[in-house]
Amino acid sequence: WQIKKHSNFQEKQIYIEIKRKRFKCLSCSRTFSQDLPGIPKYARKTINFETQSLNYLSKNSFKEVGLVNKTCYPSLKNQLYKYVNPYKLLDKKIKELLKQDKIFLGIDGQSFRGQDMVLTITEVFRKEIITVLPSELQKDLEKFLKQLPKLLRLKVAGIAMDMTNKHIKLLKKYFPNALIVIDHYHLVQHAIRLMQKTRTNIQRTSGITIPIKKEMDKNCTDLTDKEEQKLLKYFIQYPKLREVYLVKERIRSLYKTSKYEKAIYKFKILKNDLLNCENLYMQELGNTLVNWEKEILNYFLCRITNAFTEGIHTKCKLIKRKSFGFRNVETYVRKLILGLFPLIFVLSSHTY
Repeated sequence: WQIKKHSNFQEKQIYIEIKRKRFKCLSCSRTFSQDLPGIPKYARKTINFETQSLNYLSKNSFKEVGLVNKTCYPSLKNQLYKYVNPYKLLDKKIKELLKQDKIFLGIDGQSFRGQDMVLTITEVFRKEIITVLPSELQKDLEKFLKQLPKLLRLKVAGIAMDMTNKHIKLLKKYFPNALIVIDHYHLVQHAIRLMQKTRTNIQRTSGITIPIKKEMDKNCTDLTDKEEQKLLKYFIQYPKLREVYLVKERIRSLYKTSKYEKAIYKFKILKNDLLNCENLYMQELGNTLVNWEKEILNYFLCRITNAFTEGIHTKCKLIKRKSFGFRNVETYVRKLILGLFPLIFVLSSHTY
């Protein structure tokens, strides 16, 4: 007789006692044991116990799950690694994606610890998480892309990403039909950073504090009457501030353009104005528009953003806080996938 952990109820363990029948082959005289469904031969726990543990782990920390299930951290970690692999898409997820006529991906990095980044990949049109990779290195991304079926890769029509040259060549190689789109949030934020650099530079040269950072960060439509008066006061005193603020607003208004031809016209005027500007920070912004012209204008052909991906990052931070942080990035990305995917998807995945 053998005793196996089967489940827990109100923080009490439930065990089952089993006895496997033994058989003997009449032709070769070899003996073998009976296979029981849901009970691995040499394991001390049943599949049901592992399922309950993973379900609890998706919402709680390793320590809390260990206390309830009376299981050590290495055992829970092995279960996590057994069922979750960030480099292989789940079977159900592949079938769902193949049903779509077009697929639109979002790729963005998030901080694991300091400068160490992990890479989140989502389907931005249907608003679904695809996977989280343990780094932004090309070798990790390529390892994942190689696992994707060729038919699925050909269906990718657009990819939203930030302004980095890290993965463009690789993405064009594996997704030949996709338009690379620069997420407009990153371009507007880049303009805001350069705008604030102009303000701090004027502060430093004049020796006078200009306390309008929050007001300049705001959109002109969101300003109150009091904030408008405050901005106007400093814009009259420092015309360069008004100039850079209007540039930021022109970039925002560019993305409200409905027609592609009109967007090209507005973009070229804005680019020429920035390149001919005396402000070095605005010239830098103009060079950014030159370098990313095609990818920025692709937005008006394929209107996708990374807003959903940024929302996933908020959930990732919540999972990290509830788990009291992670030391190992591999464990971190698997815990994220476990928390972000429905458990039934994880359990029906490939056998690793």
